[in-house]
Amino acid sequence: MLIRYRGDMQQFVSMEEAFGAIEEHASKRLIETIRVPLPEAVGRVLAEPAIAKLSIPPFNNSARDGVLLSSAGIVAAREGQPLTLAGELRAGDTIETAENLLGDAARIMTGAPVPSWGAAIVMIEDVALTDDGHVTVNTLPDLGAWIRPQGSDIAAGRDIFKPGRRIIPEHVQALASSGVVELAVHRKPRVGICSTGEELVDLASGPPGSGQIYDSNRPFMNAMMRSFGCDVVVNEHVGDTLDEMVGFLRRAMDASLDLVISSGAVSMGSYDFVKPALEAVGAQIIFHKVTQKPGKPLLFAILPNGTLYFGLPGNPVSTVVNCRFYVHYALGVMQQKPLETPIKLRLDRDIEKPEGLAVFLKAQCLRGKGGAMVRALEGQESFQTQPLLEMNGWIVLSEHLGSMQAGDMVNFYPANPRGLPDIF
Repeated sequence: MLIRYRGDMQQFVSMEEAFGAIEEHASKRLIETIRVPLPEAVGRVLAEPAIAKLSIPPFNNSARDGVLLSSAGIVAAREGQPLTLAGELRAGDTIETAENLLGDAARIMTGAPVPSWGAAIVMIEDVALTDDGHVTVNTLPDLGAWIRPQGSDIAAGRDIFKPGRRIIPEHVQALASSGVVELAVHRKPRVGICSTGEELVDLASGPPGSGQIYDSNRPFMNAMMRSFGCDVVVNEHVGDTLDEMVGFLRRAMDASLDLVISSGAVSMGSYDFVKPALEAVGAQIIFHKVTQKPGKPLLFAILPNGTLYFGLPGNPVSTVVNCRFYVHYALGVMQQKPLETPIKLRLDRDIEKPEGLAVFLKAQCLRGKGGAMVRALEGQESFQTQPLLEMNGWIVLSEHLGSMQAGDMVNFYPANPRGLPDIF
């Protein structure tokens, strides 16, 4: 759809066109649904609504230790009359036990069922108890005070959790309380990753030799994919030959993956074999090169078996940006997640921006006198990784924007798409 050729020269696509093409193709590769026990759903994306099996609270119960009064008991207390305690209600008592306790006042503990005659609860510190089983109320309660009505938190039968949310432990607390035993979730996406380049040395192989560097992209891609909730099934490094790249692609296709990512070898150099390798195995190139900085040579393709393929530029920050935004977006579409929306923040200093390019700037969200602000960090070149240790997010400016001034509102995305930066 978006491939544009003039002879052998492929044109750039815009950031918006790139996202549009990814959405079009990723929406055809939806991750199937499975059912898992509730605790095992953490980290996965909900695929179907969760329905409450039980109301919360499941019955009217007490929010405090104190004395339960009937309507008549409240009237008597208003007149200063002592009341006879009918007994005591505790957490774990049955509703039948509570209903069989008849009177105008009773001791009650937090979580105990409230019988139908109960009109209000007085906290224990606001009453005077006598040894002969009577109580004097010192502070009159409002009607319904400290009674938690059945279903006031969650009503049985209600759709309480919408699809597209990534499940966290706090969700388990609420869902378990309402009787949800298992959830329909998207299977974890199966992903393959690959770094390219003869100069790369695995971290476990000892210090790099002359002309070599550590392979940082592969550990990063591995970590990022796991943070996105994926299973990394294929994890390889290949050298700068067409045959090696073709071999990797064939192994990736044999592994029944949902998505494949490689870093490096997507530019115009003599040893940039990703595009020729894709063509050799019959892949469909959707676009190659985006009007953005960093990460212009981004390549997106569909393998013959339908697997999505991202060829990321090899500079470390280019890999980070394209993985954080484009790969993350594809995975979200495949799991029918809601579109990620940016946080609108004010700049605390000016930004110079090239014309006609979308830019992704390493940024730091910080507290200012008027609230949260955002600052573009020094060191924005695609090889500069030191700012990655200082940043907590990204400023994203579309190609239509020019240079920005301090005080302008900009789009800020947390470095971790699953959480806000520490400032919040």
